[in-house]
Amino acid sequence: MCVSIEESPTAQDRRAWIERQERFKDLQEEYERRSAAASSPEERRQLAQAFGEQRREHREEDVRLGKRAPGVAVQMHQIMWARWIEVVVEHELEARRAYLDIVAKPESDAILREFRASLVAVTAAAHTIEAVYGDIKYLIPPQPRRDKRHQELRHGFRVAFGVSGAPDERLAEELQWLFTLRDSAAHPYTESEPPARHPAGINTGVEHSKFNAITSGRAVDAAMAVLDLAASPPTPFGRWIERWAGERAPYQVGIQQLRHQRDSEPLPVVGTGSRREATT
Repeated sequence: MCVSIEESPTAQDRRAWIERQERFKDLQEEYERRSAAASSPEERRQLAQAFGEQRREHREEDVRLGKRAPGVAVQMHQIMWARWIEVVVEHELEARRAYLDIVAKPESDAILREFRASLVAVTAAAHTIEAVYGDIKYLIPPQPRRDKRHQELRHGFRVAFGVSGAPDERLAEELQWLFTLRDSAAHPYTESEPPARHPAGINTGVEHSKFNAITSGRAVDAAMAVLDLAASPPTPFGRWIERWAGERAPYQVGIQQLRHQRDSEPLPVVGTGSRREATT
């Protein structure tokens, strides 16, 4: 079930600002195309003069709107999903190390270390995905709000990146799994339950069977799958998404390094179930 697509005043202001900046980038790209195709130095000079005037007017309007300081000013920002994925992998690897300690010595405190690290890895994986959506939501039309956050994200990525068919179904499944697990940590309902099987082959509390190195790995895989879509959208929604993917491409270098870190510390499957069985 969907509800109204009307955005809050804050969201409307943010959308107006982002759209304004994207339209100026469109102008700049058009200027660059026309300048490259110009037949004479005089034509290029006239194009540069006209674009220079457009740029001046754009900057003056930015100042008037309170978005830019007068004169030359440095403006900076963080790409939050690029920072969150670093947190995710750092804690997933910590959970993996604790997992190996559990296997070696089940009666140790390693299961608590694994649990704490996994809580961070799982919740941070969800934050990573939400941060990607936050980075692109104003580059596509306003989307209907949905009953569940994972549904909103799935449909937003479907529009923005052009995900369809089997990849879309897999994404929907993983988002539902991840955000259900995240919500059980962020909005817990506390109830005594019988012990459950931990992937390492021991019986322990239900929470430890839900938050461990194996489930952390699945959470990281889900976040990485979304980052893969962001890097190479199958069918980007227009030039703005296509350009966004190009602008964010440098961050993929750091993500690839994180992949190498994960590969350098592989987690052996210990116990009776497969990795997939242990995460469902």
